Amino acid sequence: MKIRRIDFMHLLGITAVMLISACGGGGGDSSTAGTAGTTTITGSVFASYVSGANVSAKNSSGQTIAGPVTSAANGTYSINIPTSSLTTDFSVESTGGTFIDEATGTSTAAGSLVAYISAGSLASGSSVNIDPSSTIISNLVTKHGKTLSNAKAIFSAAYGYTPDTSIIPKNAPTSGSDTPNRLAALRAGAFSQLTKELGLAPDKQFDLISALEQDLSDDGELNGSAGAVNGTSLTSDIQNRFAQALCNFQKDLVHNLTGLTSADLGEPPFSKVALTNTYQVEYIEGIVAATVGKTSFKIKVTKRSDGTAATGLTITLMPKMYMATMSHSAPVDTVAEDGSNPGSYDCTIDYLMASGPGMGYWELKVTIGSGMSGESAFFFPPVGMSMGTTTVRATLKGQNDKIPGSMGMEASRRTYYLFNDGGTTATSFKLFIAAGESMMSFPAVSAGTTLHDESGTAWTVNPITVSVSTDNATWVDATDATGGHWTVSGLSGLTAGQAGAIYVKLTINGEQKTTDGQAPSGVNGYATFTVTP
Repeated sequence: MKIRRIDFMHLLGITAVMLISACGGGGGDSSTAGTAGTTTITGSVFASYVSGANVSAKNSSGQTIAGPVTSAANGTYSINIPTSSLTTDFSVESTGGTFIDEATGTSTAAGSLVAYISAGSLASGSSVNIDPSSTIISNLVTKHGKTLSNAKAIFSAAYGYTPDTSIIPKNAPTSGSDTPNRLAALRAGAFSQLTKELGLAPDKQFDLISALEQDLSDDGELNGSAGAVNGTSLTSDIQNRFAQALCNFQKDLVHNLTGLTSADLGEPPFSKVALTNTYQVEYIEGIVAATVGKTSFKIKVTKRSDGTAATGLTITLMPKMYMATMSHSAPVDTVAEDGSNPGSYDCTIDYLMASGPGMGYWELKVTIGSGMSGESAFFFPPVGMSMGTTTVRATLKGQNDKIPGSMGMEASRRTYYLFNDGGTTATSFKLFIAAGESMMSFPAVSAGTTLHDESGTAWTVNPITVSVSTDNATWVDATDATGGHWTVSGLSGLTAGQAGAIYVKLTINGEQKTTDGQAPSGVNGYATFTVTP
């Protein structure tokens, strides 16, 4: 019954805000239009909906130019600001009031929240919505001397989005054109979630917001270099912690009522530093950032106790793509320690798809050790589309080679993923081949690999033949380099610097894989790669 009441209040709140925008009325101000020489501005105070907050407008010298007025039960307010003041920069601030903390559901006393307004950006009926994001940006301007555009750029780089104070946050399950409103509420809830995950009481969210602003102010990065909550300094992975809090709050279907999916979330901020109990784990990008296909990078691990390199570790990678209605992993190559760089580990993931708004996001779980003693760090690398004309991956399917159906579906033909492994020359080509066992399992395929059929029965890949051609007539067998890696040399028909085609046939245990899972009959019997040696 409590949740239903909250839903009703949320919907009532949005209705009230719409009415305010239409007629100029609002909580704490009985006027329905600006008096002579004033302009009526409406909006809300949100950390969820803050009731009973004192809302005032102040000029750049900190003098009150309007208010205070009191926010209504749904967080909305209406305030008459001297029209002459709209031609200069000013702030809309709230203090006090109470709200239902989004991450815990407890009634909580609100602290100070503020939004910075640039000169000439408002008119009658404009909406100014105050939340944690607007507060950090405003304080970067008023307390740390940043320009508004610089403060927004710093914030966007740290948090992965640029807030818009004209958008009314809405923590209620609807759809369509109000997605920005629900997304604003979801992002505000992430600060509550971060407060909870740091072990702080709900009312300490406002101290945390101040610490996060202080952290950004010194070097423009959210890295724990400055800022503290109740005397406790933020750690170097605080940006990573926010990314996790954002994703965790989106998954919390009890307190997050927006109905938004992972595909609506966009890219979480990509912090390259994460902490476990024992280690600092750093993601070091390769020559290029993560893209669909082969992505190589390093994981650097140091001991938190003394900062020395952590060598001889067992490291496993688990990438996971969170989409609107499902999740899946991606093929992972063997992790090997870099002998010339102690504590650094060479990693390769062959990503199946790009991330981003409308798609979803990739989470990379890095586990050090195994079993109960294993420690895990999480990263959220954005994965881009492959660029250029080179084919980075292709697929072939089994015919009678099937795997259990997912999500209640019947057994399906197994998909084999063939990745361009790089280093193509006019006479040589490399492949990495992985098999789909499930949405979360893509073992590398070489002779001796164990796979499972649709009934779960194990079987062994043997024999296996990978054949390569440049003309679809002369075929050369590739060499099994183990671990899913295949190399072929002695090719002819390619010219350095010019685009050409490479065709690949895959036959496992006597069955030739095809593009459509049907019996081979010409062009369906091989995968095609466009390459430029």
